[in-house]
Amino acid sequence: MAEIFTFDVVPADIGRLLPRIAFSTDSAPTQLQAEDIILDWGAELSAFLTGMGVAVQAVNDHPTYALYRVCQRYVLLRFAAQVIRLRNQNDQTMADRLDAQADGLKDVLRKTPADMGAQRPNGPNSPNILRSNATYAAEIYLKSLNSRSRVAINAAVDRM
Repeated sequence: MAEIFTFDVVPADIGRLLPRIAFSTDSAPTQLQAEDIILDWGAELSAFLTGMGVAVQAVNDHPTYALYRVCQRYVLLRFAAQVIRLRNQNDQTMADRLDAQADGLKDVLRKTPADMGAQRPNGPNSPNILRSNATYAAEIYLKSLNSRSRVAINAAVDRM
């Protein structure tokens, strides 16, 4: 079982993205609920990284790693988006933008090797961030087909 790491994100960190939000016992969400939301997103990210073969404990112990900051930002973006939705503030576009940024960060974690230092898995049988479950060939094929270029359409017909 993997441990849960929040990369030192606390509810007060939301001020980095949404400066006028504070938590108390009667706010929505409450202080305890905000901590649970952070814990939930930290658990999701910790499980994801563990599945990728990253030593999450070692990353959490080194705030100078670039990967640590990416993970911290991911948890914070997801937390802020959920708080906006719970408070019904603004319209949903801000929350959607924060979620899109978080999805982009997760894509970076999945496809691009970040500075993991000695924690980067590189053994012949280890799950590697470069040998993830990403389907690059399928993505390229889909994007070329969606481009509607004559060459891509002809290639797709020939492939059938």
